[in-house]
Amino acid sequence: MVAFFLLFRSLWRILRILFRQPEQKAVMLAVLFILTIGTFFYHTVEGMTYLDGLYFSVMTLATVGYGDLAPHTAVGKFFTIVYVLVGVGILTAMIANFNRALIEYHQKKRDESKNE
Repeated sequence: MVAFFLLFRSLWRILRILFRQPEQKAVMLAVLFILTIGTFFYHTVEGMTYLDGLYFSVMTLATVGYGDLAPHTAVGKFFTIVYVLVGVGILTAMIANFNRALIEYHQKKRDESKNE
């Protein structure tokens, strides 16, 4: 239980570092925006529920693709092609920024332990 608490405390500190960076705020908004667009598109065009649309959007951008849901219309297939090409880049930027914040957190932690 203590390890679990320490893990979440570290995660909270990393998230604080992330949200001090203006570019990360922009990337997070872009991820939220693209997931919203995908959810509404798949709901409207493909007839999926909002939850299924969100699920399919996340699985598509994460390049997991379980295969349980798929677009059936030509417009849906074309949208998915463009959606993946744009969305994977945005998601990769978010992961890269998270990695940068993780490195910064560990450097600060290392510096603090040297000063003690």
